[in-house]
Formats: sequence, C-alpha cells, structure tokens
Amino acid sequence: MSGPLFKKLRVAAAFCVVAVCASAVPLGGLATARAAATPAAARAPFDAAFLGDSYTFGVGATQPSDGYAYLVARAEHWTARIVGLPGSGYVRVAIRDHKNIAAGLPAVIAAQPRVVIVASGHNDAMPHVPYTQTEAAALRDLSSLRAALPQATIVVLGPIWLNGHPDRKALYVNHAIHLAQERVPGTLWIDPITQRWFTGSWVKRTGDDRTMINYTAGHPNNRGYRHIATLLEADLRQLGIS
Repeated sequence: MSGPLFKKLRVAAAFCVVAVCASAVPLGGLATARAAATPAAARAPFDAAFLGDSYTFGVGATQPSDGYAYLVARAEHWTARIVGLPGSGYVRVAIRDHKNIAAGLPAVIAAQPRVVIVASGHNDAMPHVPYTQTEAAALRDLSSLRAALPQATIVVLGPIWLNGHPDRKALYVNHAIHLAQERVPGTLWIDPITQRWFTGSWVKRTGDDRTMINYTAGHPNNRGYRHIATLLEADLRQLGIS
C-alpha cells in the first residue's frame, strides 16, 4: 500500500473445561476455555490457543461455543485455550474492563500451545482510536508471544471485516498489522480483508451480510461464524497447519 494510509456488557471472566461449553459465557472480559474434553485438572501444553477480540469470544452467536474459534478447535480435535477480549485491539482498550489484547498474553503463554492464532485489529479501526500506533503495538504483542513461545507456530489474522467495503482506516490497520507480523520471525499471515471473507454491504444488508450478521449484536451470527471457521480452516490447511 503506497501513499498516506488512513489508515456492554458487564465485565466478567470465565474458565470452562468441557467438550463444548455447556452454558453461555458472560459477554465481556476474558474468556478462556478448553474446546475439547479433558479432565479439569489437566495442564498445559495445549494443542492451540486463540487470542482475539469479541469475534474470538463469539459475541453474536447463540452461545460463545458457537463462535469460530470453538468450531475450528472442535473440527481440528484440538485442546484449545480460547481467550476473547470483547472491545479490545492491539491499541484499543475496552471501555468496560480497560483491557487490550496484551491482557490476554499471559493466559496464552501459560497454555504452552503448539499453535497460536491471533485475530485482532477490527477495534483499532474504530473512531477515536489512535490507529497509527497499531504497528508498534502489534509488534510488541507478537514479539512477546514469539519470545515466550519459541517453538509455537504463530498465525496472525488481519481484521475480520463484516462487509466487502472496508474504509481507509481499516485498510491502514490491516496493513500495519501485516508489517508488524513480517518483522516477527516464524509467524504466518492470513488476510481476511484481501481474501474478501465477507463481500456484502453492511448498510444495505445485501449479499452474505444479509444472512450472516446478527444485526442486534453487530457481529456474525451462527451462520457467519461457521463461514469464518470454514475459511480459516482452509487457510490453515494451505499453511500446513491442520
């Protein structure tokens, strides 16, 4: 990309150890879960860890365990720690719990996963966020993961954008995260915006947006999360992770 780039939930924390979370995790705060059946006393290492914002948490799904991270973990038969921080970004601090993505790093590192999937950045493109700080913040967080998990495969996703018409700020943030990822050795990149995971119009409610969005929650619905999971699994297979 060349030229200048323009680029409520009550706070709660939950830990559930089940094949599929049996009850909805409160929306907001830090959620960590094993996505495959294991004894409650089981310890790290996990097969995988997912770190992200409200999409990783599963906001908008019937229950969080219908979110894409849980779906991918079950499909891959992974024991997975899923750390979702609604409202967070690399830069953006969630209004209710004052946490950004960095707050989820200790839980991910403690899991000692073989694979780490980091999906963030959407909230860094929101109004009033100093989005030009995204590259530095992403580099800091991804470098911390690499230093703490030298043997793990780290997969970095750009923002998951729920329409086919991202604005210039979203494109800036996406590019900034990619620049940061390229500077962290041994990390892999997946770009939902460039791949056009969603192609409809949010405002006009056309195309896949009409059927895959929970407009009340402003997030994917169950069908939308299944769509994300399918595309992510395909990318992981292409990267040799499956």
